[in-house]
Amino acid sequence: MPMYQTKTIASILEPVAQQVSKLIILHEEGEDGNAMPDLERPVNAVSNAVANLTKDTRMKAEMPKALITIEKAADLLEMACRDMKQDPYSQAGRDRLISGKICRDCKKVLDYLAVAEVIETMEDLVQFVKDLSPCLSKVCQDVDTRRNDLLNPYQRDSLGQHLDQVKTLAPILICSMKIFIQILGNEGRGTDEAIENRNYLSKRMTDEIGEIVMILEESARTDNGTKMTNGVSSINTNDLTFHEVMKKLSASLASKSSKDAQLNQQLIQHIVDLGFKISDGFDSQEKRRILQICNDLDQANRQHNNNDPRARQQIADLVRQLQLTVNEAVIGRIIHDMADITTPLKHFTDAVLSSETLAMKRMTVDEKSQTLKVFSNRLAKTANLVGFANARDKRRSTSLQQLSTQIQTLTPQLINAGTIRMNYPENRAAEENFENLKKQYNEGIHLIRDLCEESVDTKIFLQQTKAQIQNAIQTCEGGLKNRNVQTVIENSALAARLANRLLMVLNKEADNSEDPNLRKQVETAGERLKSAITPFVTNSKALATNLNDGSTIKTWRHGSQRLVDMVNEVARLFDELNMYGFDAPRQQPQVVQPVQGFQEIPIEITPPQPNHFSASPPIQNLIPAPPRPPLPSETRVPQRPPVPNGHDTDDEDGLFSTMPSGNRPIHHAAHGLYQEVRQWDHTDNEIIAAAKKIAFLMAHLSELVQPGRGTKRELLACARGVAEVSERITELAKEYGKHCTDKKIRTNLLQVCEKIPTLGTQLRVLTTVKATMLSDNVETPEDQEAMDMLVFNAEKLNQAVRETVGAAESASIRVRSDAGFKLKWVRKSVPWINNEDD
Repeated sequence: MPMYQTKTIASILEPVAQQVSKLIILHEEGEDGNAMPDLERPVNAVSNAVANLTKDTRMKAEMPKALITIEKAADLLEMACRDMKQDPYSQAGRDRLISGKICRDCKKVLDYLAVAEVIETMEDLVQFVKDLSPCLSKVCQDVDTRRNDLLNPYQRDSLGQHLDQVKTLAPILICSMKIFIQILGNEGRGTDEAIENRNYLSKRMTDEIGEIVMILEESARTDNGTKMTNGVSSINTNDLTFHEVMKKLSASLASKSSKDAQLNQQLIQHIVDLGFKISDGFDSQEKRRILQICNDLDQANRQHNNNDPRARQQIADLVRQLQLTVNEAVIGRIIHDMADITTPLKHFTDAVLSSETLAMKRMTVDEKSQTLKVFSNRLAKTANLVGFANARDKRRSTSLQQLSTQIQTLTPQLINAGTIRMNYPENRAAEENFENLKKQYNEGIHLIRDLCEESVDTKIFLQQTKAQIQNAIQTCEGGLKNRNVQTVIENSALAARLANRLLMVLNKEADNSEDPNLRKQVETAGERLKSAITPFVTNSKALATNLNDGSTIKTWRHGSQRLVDMVNEVARLFDELNMYGFDAPRQQPQVVQPVQGFQEIPIEITPPQPNHFSASPPIQNLIPAPPRPPLPSETRVPQRPPVPNGHDTDDEDGLFSTMPSGNRPIHHAAHGLYQEVRQWDHTDNEIIAAAKKIAFLMAHLSELVQPGRGTKRELLACARGVAEVSERITELAKEYGKHCTDKKIRTNLLQVCEKIPTLGTQLRVLTTVKATMLSDNVETPEDQEAMDMLVFNAEKLNQAVRETVGAAESASIRVRSDAGFKLKWVRKSVPWINNEDD
């Protein structure tokens, strides 16, 4: 975590650090024999500023280490100048909670929620609402204020999401309590269901508030979470997804450094372990493929010889093969399980609201309830699989896991609400309660689908969807030949639903882009695809009623061919627009309403007679899984060229010609950054030029923090240079992002670059603290703590710059041609060295 977390503290702490830096330089000049000015006033100013930081309890709680380190710097200066006594506030800020007041108010809300289970009269409910409302309103207001002050964008987003859930759930909980009270005295019919609804919603609110408290506490922690071993960061891979570990392993393998051999083997072993776990989520065919590659990779890793280029190449090939195989399997699962996520809920709702007799309704509702449960369990299992295997980061993985649990626990409560609605059709509270939970469920399943689809490779997704549409239509032809009505119905419905999914993908791409030409192309392709789906559904319905009519068969075949042609056109459009030519993380998806002209097309293809098969088939028959055809060879995404090796004209001093030796973690982090950006020519790319400059400054900083390697003035000047370049690279990234027409890529670029200036100024603060200790002859625990914080901050800054460079590269293909702000992304033509001595 960064050293400080909020804008408020940053606005106070950074000027203090600048004052301390000036005092350090003045003091150093005095030690060198220069005239010493009167330091009483500037030291008093620093001391007063430090004291001011301790006056606010909230700020104390937020700065356990940052305040102490600045206090130490001021204390050392005061002792050196002998002008003031030791600062009396050196123990301030020990409290670990970021805001005790907000957390106490959250506890009050939780206490009120615990009372919800004993309220059984309307009078008590009215009093409950009166007591809860002001406290809950204050918590929401304070949390929102705190959220806006946080520097970490992910913590801000998470707080906002949980806060929105609390605001949404509060009126739904009140409604569920109201319906419970109303039916409590009505012969007990539906009471059990109402109790379960109320308790579920109360627990959901309790959990959401608990998450808010956890994020507030997390934002107050400043522990590193990363340990140093011989100058190399030890990665806690248990906190990483399969996708993240793959990225780290690919980068590590590309370096070909003997020093990374042990780290490579650890990462490979972790990937193998994850692969074995992922295989459990698939059926026999996919499971066998994944297990085979994992076994081969495990064996190759055990026999690994880092000096043998063929062995390294074998491992690299197996790693890529495992990644592609898992991606293909996961995408196939998403396509199959999420081709139709609306029908189960629609059928259940229709059963609840039907005008049949109560006895008949109960039978139908029970049947549809079971179908809904099967669907929810399958969707939740797939969401967990995607979160574990393909989520781009831990945050998205956690979101999918939370949504998975939410859908599984919400489904029985939705069924309970439907049962109550069925028993009390005239009760407004029962109707409102059912509609509330339906909305929660519908938003949840759509958000799961969006999160799953944004976690996968778009090209493979498109190719597999196209292949399954073609396969479904071919299966229909087999059904025609055998006069099998059910086969025709199921597979024509599947083809239409999959085509409908492509229509929704186009909708998202059109909504995501601000390029009018691109939007026009996408919208035109969407209209053409839509014009093919609707008649295909109509023709399929006609075909289901008469498989023997030649004219009907001819019309259906013409419509199916047109559908295939339009699907191919969409695939070509995505290829031409290069929408999948990068690996950019996307914005957290929201439930988006389709734009005009892209509404999802209702697909209901029913059999000619009810007795052919049930009008409400079980979910496994609703979306059949046809034999999955192998992917065309052209769907394999080409690997990005490796980073150039050999002589580098940018590195004239040879700072990065070899891997840093010894315990030099800051230089090691700078080396990693430089290896990432050296592949680009910086001549007409100021972002690359700035990133390289940060790498060089970091390498220089690594030398200056060593005892006897430099002066305090040089150290502070180097840190100031890092902070200034950090500000510049952020300005460039933000300006570049303004001209990017892809909203998701732009949002990602702005989020990753937002961390850079904070980390840069924190580095300056920490370097100021370290500068006060350079003349000490004995290393103390405080010295080591300051060094650890400095190292951690430097690593985080290098990582943020690398992420920003990657996000800017992704944005380059979506920058307006008339923007006037251009960066040339030109790869260097440097020979690759692939021999044993590299």
